Amino acid sequence: MDGIKKFDVKEAGNLQFGQVGFEHITDTSAHATYLVYALKAVNGNAVVATAVSALGDNLSGVTILEGDIIYGNFSSVTLTSGEVLAYIYKTA
Repeated sequence: MDGIKKFDVKEAGNLQFGQVGFEHITDTSAHATYLVYALKAVNGNAVVATAVSALGDNLSGVTILEGDIIYGNFSSVTLTSGEVLAYIYKTA
């Protein structure tokens, strides 16, 4: 299926621990520099304007509660408010 990334055991382990890195998103600009596999709300709740996945899923209008993590395969992330750590698996 297009859009599904299969990770080997080592890659999956590195992703779990955030070893590929993250982008701290605190603004309402579109962020499409990286392909992101998880969004974690920090310092309060975050409201997602758009988070588009390669599978066509979109989190428009979803509130991520502080500390919660949403997993996916996101190619673009835009917030309405709040802050997220966007965990990266590769550059776009």
